[in-house]
Amino acid sequence: MKKHWMASLVVLLCCCFVAACDKGAGDGWEEYKYRNDGFAISAPSIPIPRTYSGATAAERQNSKAWGIDFGNRTEIMITLGLVSDLGENVPAEEMLQRMKNMTLQGVPAKLVSERQLSLGDNPGIEFEFQAEHWHSRQRVFIVKDKLLGVSSTARGSDPFPPATDRMFDSLRLLK
Repeated sequence: MKKHWMASLVVLLCCCFVAACDKGAGDGWEEYKYRNDGFAISAPSIPIPRTYSGATAAERQNSKAWGIDFGNRTEIMITLGLVSDLGENVPAEEMLQRMKNMTLQGVPAKLVSERQLSLGDNPGIEFEFQAEHWHSRQRVFIVKDKLLGVSSTARGSDPFPPATDRMFDSLRLLK
């Protein structure tokens, strides 16, 4: 009887050890919630707040950015800005096209692909472009009076960070 009990205890302890190891063996991804800004996104590490050195005080006050640097000259950025920066009383689809066109002209870059999409009931656009020394895929959504964007960038013909699709697809709005 004692041997049976001891064997059962060993099996139970082994199961607990395996369960504890599995719990810590996740892929390291977590969901990060930005309650004040109304969104959440899953990522392999916490997106770090970014500032743009050339931004004016008004631009810094009206916009926010977070980023993850994946090394090898690749990164994913999350941005939040005001819709009013693109004009007043403009239909959502036109505003998204303006955003895309401003991006392409400002880089300058060649449009590779484009598609309409949504985040809940909020209209959006995904576009990919190629510049001289880098390329990018961006998703931009109009959420109330804000533009919420996610972009992935890589140098030359290097592939986007492997996390791109998973991060893009994990973006969600908080209630």
